[in-house]
Amino acid sequence: MRSIFSIFCLFTLFFNPLNAQAQDDNTGNQVIIILLDKSEIKGELVSEDDREVVVSSESLGLLTFQRTEIKKIIYLDDKGRMPNPNPTRYFIGQSAYTLNQGEGYYQNIYGLVNIVSYGITDRFSALVGTELISLFSGSPIVLTNLKYGIPIAKNLQGAVSFSYLTSAGDLSGELNLGSLNALLTYGNKEHNITFGTGYALANGEIDNTGLLTIGGMTRLTGRLAFITENYILTSENDALISGGLRYIGKKVTLDLLVFEGGVPAIDIVLKF
Repeated sequence: MRSIFSIFCLFTLFFNPLNAQAQDDNTGNQVIIILLDKSEIKGELVSEDDREVVVSSESLGLLTFQRTEIKKIIYLDDKGRMPNPNPTRYFIGQSAYTLNQGEGYYQNIYGLVNIVSYGITDRFSALVGTELISLFSGSPIVLTNLKYGIPIAKNLQGAVSFSYLTSAGDLSGELNLGSLNALLTYGNKEHNITFGTGYALANGEIDNTGLLTIGGMTRLTGRLAFITENYILTSENDALISGGLRYIGKKVTLDLLVFEGGVPAIDIVLKF
């Protein structure tokens, strides 16, 4: 029970629900326009609609771009900060947000575990991963995940996630694990809390041990965010908690967490 109480103390200290008010109108904020020829224009957003986007550049003046010539728009916040490039995940745990269609990321944990995730549609994403030691031994451990998410209300996102872990060298062996989870995320992509619940599957059978997950992040500065992910076994009244920092770049994040007991965890994630 003490561990569970500690989880909520973390959120009390680092997460302010008032920060979760999403900004719907970006007019007046800075944006980065990435054109189809890969050139980038930074300026203040004057207006936008389904056909065109108008920005004011300090060096080039007022510019109008047709939607057909724009590859992507990066919306900076009211402080001119880059958005979190990886809002769909914490460290291993996930939020209810999904990748946009055609977006993806590569995650490397400890230099050994390699994970790739890709947005098949704006609501449906798929993930696959393996680690190098088992890969070189000829019997690679393979992790897969499918996630489908939908917006429920303002600042509220839901998702269903299915994960499966097995050994590719022996699909009928003892390593045949899965989990089915429901996720609910409150907040926005810079400040959010995710609650998840589900059941584990072992060798095709549902384990009666329930698992509650609580994860969250909040932006501290332009480059740093606090992140946490925590796991509670409801039947045993036990929990594993963590807390740490995320370094935020334009297309890369670096996470450093410390799990209960002083166990460090580090990864690097590249967005593509």
